[in-house]
Amino acid sequence: MTDLQQGILTLIKSAITDQPLPLPSGFTLEGILPLCRDHEITPMVCEGAVNCGIHNTPDFRPMFLESCQHLLASERQAGLVRNIFRAFNENGIDYMPVKGCLMKQRYPKHEFRPMGDADILIRTEQYEKIRPLMLQLGFQEVEESNHEYVWNSVSLHVELHKRLVPSYNSDYYAYFGDGWRLATQRRGTRYSMTPEDEFIYLFVHLAKHYRDGGVGCRQMVDLWIQRRCFPQMDEAYLRQELDKLQLGAFYENILQTLDVWFEGAAENDITRCISDYIFGAGSWGTDENRLLSDAIKEQKRAGSALVGRLRLLLKTVFPPRVHMMMRFSVLKKAPWLLPVFWPIRWLDLLFVRRKRMVAETALMCGATNNKIRSYEQQLNYVGLEFRFGEKNHPERRNHHP
Repeated sequence: MTDLQQGILTLIKSAITDQPLPLPSGFTLEGILPLCRDHEITPMVCEGAVNCGIHNTPDFRPMFLESCQHLLASERQAGLVRNIFRAFNENGIDYMPVKGCLMKQRYPKHEFRPMGDADILIRTEQYEKIRPLMLQLGFQEVEESNHEYVWNSVSLHVELHKRLVPSYNSDYYAYFGDGWRLATQRRGTRYSMTPEDEFIYLFVHLAKHYRDGGVGCRQMVDLWIQRRCFPQMDEAYLRQELDKLQLGAFYENILQTLDVWFEGAAENDITRCISDYIFGAGSWGTDENRLLSDAIKEQKRAGSALVGRLRLLLKTVFPPRVHMMMRFSVLKKAPWLLPVFWPIRWLDLLFVRRKRMVAETALMCGATNNKIRSYEQQLNYVGLEFRFGEKNHPERRNHHP
């Protein structure tokens, strides 16, 4: 790892353990805020800087101010989530918090774990009872996707999951189903998974995003925190289930990488490859990586590199309705208007968002067969493969759990 990577990870470990730790020689806070922001780790790095005594610099002040904003946002979000849980309990609504809703509680300070949205699994047959409750709590209904109902308020984005993973992610959906088979009632109408199944779900989510374009440091820290909070997890069960998902090799490599990051283990070529990829991708990957991932999927479905590239080009020029709805909400109620809105989108890109069109065109032209092949080889090297034919269904990318 580079000194920059090692320094940032040392500050994260210092924040979690509340201990001062030695930093790489010459490491400073200068210029690291954009990277921390991109990986959603600013509050932890800020805390670690105080613990390690490098906070008396001009670069610390903007980091500290941003961390204060995270603290305020975290408190507002916590109150809104409590209101939702209370309303669900009082009205007999079954629910199971997942991902950020749970992980925030497991960090030493809740603001260490920024939460882009609150993910809650519900029973779809209860949704008509849920809708008026969400309206009463001040939320606005935004949209319905393949696997969730999306609601917004000023301070919190809520995703009420119909299923843990989208059904079009056929490899992982075949394992999880809607998720309720893994749920156990705890108190009131609240359900939860075992720590092992929570970890598997977190890991599959990380693997999916790693494969589909990239994943950031915060998702790796989630895995480390879960293992610290539940050191007695059944390791044999974890390996057995992840082998079923054909993620066993990737799991071993991620564990080795976590040991390098936080336990002082020696790095090797694979852990170095994973570290560089994660630090280079940001929390939710890069546009180039996502395009290369899409190209691999299309080639797998088509069985031909040429046909796969043509299908990817057609999908870019004529996006499916579920993608177009993000820009033109009228398509939710009038899907037959899709052909009309394709030319409108082209004109919008040409005259209003010209820079975006130029950037997308450059990415398409740059996605050569060699780059696509290299990206797939990099994934295979760390233990990830596109073994399953996923349905052609784009995913919203403007926010993530």
